[in-house]
Amino acid sequence: MLTAGDYATGLAAVLMFGSFLVELVMSRMVFHDRHHDLADTRNNLIIGAGYLVSRAFLSLLTAGVLVAVWKLSPWRWSMSSPWHWLVLLLAEDFLYYWSHRASHAFRMMWVSHVVHHNSPKLNLGTAMRNSWVGGYLDWVFFLPLVALGFHPLAIAVVEAGATAWDFLTHTPYFPKSRWLDWIFNSPSNHRVHHATNREYVNKNFGGALIVWDRLFGTYAAEGAPPVYGTSPMPTKPNNPFHLEFYLWWELLKGLPRLLARKAPRTEPNRD
Repeated sequence: MLTAGDYATGLAAVLMFGSFLVELVMSRMVFHDRHHDLADTRNNLIIGAGYLVSRAFLSLLTAGVLVAVWKLSPWRWSMSSPWHWLVLLLAEDFLYYWSHRASHAFRMMWVSHVVHHNSPKLNLGTAMRNSWVGGYLDWVFFLPLVALGFHPLAIAVVEAGATAWDFLTHTPYFPKSRWLDWIFNSPSNHRVHHATNREYVNKNFGGALIVWDRLFGTYAAEGAPPVYGTSPMPTKPNNPFHLEFYLWWELLKGLPRLLARKAPRTEPNRD
């Protein structure tokens, strides 16, 4: 039986993929610009398909945990009031900010998240370029939502909407907007996040809102034209499996050396 979360996720997926197709056709056949590259688009579609399979499997693994934590919570939100949904929206976006910021700060998370950044392009295809394994680490950031008494299905609905908004921020065609850029994670703000320009690195982690970046000192407005990608770029840019796992491979290659490293010798305390 399909749930509200399933319908919301399905509708979001249809709208997102339709938007991507429209942008691709406009870029290639109308504007004739360089925002879409066919090889890069192929990578994005393969990586995006793998992400959907991985995400479905992750949902099966975590659903029981989320429901169990929700049942143990002494609190309940009926979601019968718009204010309940507003609180959930703000709480989900706040936790997303810290999850996203952590994925850039900690190597064990960055080795997965890097695939979302290692394209030299930024478009709605890039938005589908997500890690096949990263979700197995960062889903724990959202456990506080069920612990606070929000039902997992309500969380799924909110996350579907938040995902759709985040997806649309990857378009290169929406210009700067003073009021939108001030409150929301707009396309302009998200172009900054994907850029490798020195002044833009580790900025604008917000999901739907940009207010958390303003509060915690990670905000930067778009100024100089952004240069996209990572530093360094992957050596096999047209191999989706390399794009997903090359930093994992580098991490695993270094583990034996790290484990074999001896602890530094210390002199005995003579006091």
